[in-house]
Amino acid sequence: MSSRIANIEHLERGLNIGAAIFLRQAPVTIDLLDERRSMYDRILVPTDGRESTERAIDEAIALADENEATLHTLYVVNSAAIAPGIEFSDLEDIGQRAVEHVCTRAADAGVEHVDGTVTHGLRHRSILTYARDNDIDLIVIGRHREFDHLVRGSVSKRVSEEATVPVLIVE
Repeated sequence: MSSRIANIEHLERGLNIGAAIFLRQAPVTIDLLDERRSMYDRILVPTDGRESTERAIDEAIALADENEATLHTLYVVNSAAIAPGIEFSDLEDIGQRAVEHVCTRAADAGVEHVDGTVTHGLRHRSILTYARDNDIDLIVIGRHREFDHLVRGSVSKRVSEEATVPVLIVE
C-alpha cells in the first residue's frame, strides 16, 4: 500500500464519506502532517511590574510552552507620567526587574526562547509598535480594575481595539 493511500485511509476516519471519496480521487498528492502545528510562534506579554499582571504572565507562559513559541515580554516606561522627584533611571530599573521576573518564570516553566525589552513611550502605542516590529502572533495582556484606568482609558482596551493580531485580555 502506498503512503498516499495509507495517509488518506488514516484521514478518512475523521471525514464523512463524500470528503473521503474526493480525497481518493484528488489529482494532487496530499501530504498530512503528523505533528501538531503551533498556533502561535511569537507571544507578547506586556508587564508593568505589578502583582495584578501575574495571571496574564501565567497564561502567556502556558501558551508559549504549549505552542513551543518565543515569549516576548515588554515593559514601557511612560515618559509622560514621570512625577517630580522620580528619576527616569529608577523607572528603567523597575522595568528591567519586571522583565527579568517574567523571563525567569518562563525559563523555570520550560519556555526555551524568551526575550525581554524595556522601552519608552505611551504604553498602548509602544505595545502595538513592538508587536508589529517583532511579528507577534498573540498579545496576552492584563487588565486592571482600578479607578484611574476608567478615567484615563485602559491600555488593554486600546491595545485590543487597535491591534492587528489577536489580543487575550486576562483579569
